[in-house]
Amino acid sequence: MTRTDHPSRKSRQLKFEFPETGHTLDTLAITDANRTAIALLQRWPDWRTAAFCLVGDKRSGLTTAAQGWCDLSGGVLLGAKALSKLSHKKIDALAKAPVAIDRADKVANDDNLLSLINLSASNGGSLLLTGRKPPVRWRTRLPDLQSRLSAMTLIELHPPDDEMMGIRLRAAMKRRYLKLPEEVEAFLIIRLERSYAAIEKFVENLHELSDGREVTVPLAREILDEMDGTRPLFED
Repeated sequence: MTRTDHPSRKSRQLKFEFPETGHTLDTLAITDANRTAIALLQRWPDWRTAAFCLVGDKRSGLTTAAQGWCDLSGGVLLGAKALSKLSHKKIDALAKAPVAIDRADKVANDDNLLSLINLSASNGGSLLLTGRKPPVRWRTRLPDLQSRLSAMTLIELHPPDDEMMGIRLRAAMKRRYLKLPEEVEAFLIIRLERSYAAIEKFVENLHELSDGREVTVPLAREILDEMDGTRPLFED
């Protein structure tokens, strides 16, 4: 179902928006780890359903992707706490236009989340929820909410593949003004735990421990040993 009848972007500039992330969906790094999810977000407003849930691990880019979708759709990005505090009148107003709820798995007010899902569907809005795990596993006290969440279409930001590992390593190093030699990058890609959080933790530790030293394979190995964050060289 095509959603073409939506208010102008200017009319949707509400006060709940997050700070700018500096990325749009068109500028995000794309690999096989996130290509399907980002492509679906980019297809708005030609979504075939009113609501999606975007799932990913810590540091996978959930907030960045949600903000990018809001920039595309002219929508509003809310956090879990903000949604929990809204009046029914404000939820009804939000549900008439695109809205994303970041870390919706942390929403404490089940009634508000259920109302937003129902009103978004009935008012012709578009809804994007993000969470660390599939909505069928979220803890809820309302059977109706659990039913809605269980039926929601799921899209996923997968753990980083080799290409994304390299991109994220280089980006994390650049933020800390560190150089990443090619041989160190290659060493880390096959040894560092395949998770976004592990990438950030490694570079954080490297920044703290390098003390001006050149970044080398022995130094990278030293930090990995301290983290105990390696993975098998040959995985099944």
